Amino acid sequence: IDRTRLYTDLQYRYDYVAGFIGFTKEDQEFLHKSASVVAGLVPTIVDAVYDKLFMYDITWKHFSEDQEGFHAQGPNVGRVEIGSEVITFRKTMLTKYLKKLVSAEWNIAYLKYLDWVGHIHTTTPLKTSTINVEYIHINALMGYVSAVVIDALQGVEEWDSETRQKIVSAYNKFFWVQNDLFARYYVKE
Repeated sequence: IDRTRLYTDLQYRYDYVAGFIGFTKEDQEFLHKSASVVAGLVPTIVDAVYDKLFMYDITWKHFSEDQEGFHAQGPNVGRVEIGSEVITFRKTMLTKYLKKLVSAEWNIAYLKYLDWVGHIHTTTPLKTSTINVEYIHINALMGYVSAVVIDALQGVEEWDSETRQKIVSAYNKFFWVQNDLFARYYVKE
């Protein structure tokens, strides 16, 4: 493994991480196979995520910062309500993300999108918004989203047990791949 390329070549990094954890084309197919069921779960998953973020002032405060066309709502976190315009926008973005997960073609364009998702939450160069979510919160949220999605999938009765197990495993592996694409902007080797 070329250590330098792990930090300079997105495809190479993905290939290494995916290969290491065993995230294969078959897993990608199982993500797609889950699309019809997951589509119905997306609103519940999105609401659960934002209800969780709303529970903690340290995570909710990020929504009162400037971001993608929304101006800061001031230092008073209480001014950003769960039904506010910025939260509605963010829920829409998470909905699109989850829908892409089960429908996107696995190619470099999709990989760049997943990388962008990690990048936009930091104050790294070449980024215009000022939002910077500390990694501890990203990591906790990824763990929570993974648990919510996997718990929901384990309750699906439309699949036989083998199919359900393979779909759950594919999601678990995917979330680790996505988490690495967050970590690359936080962890400086």
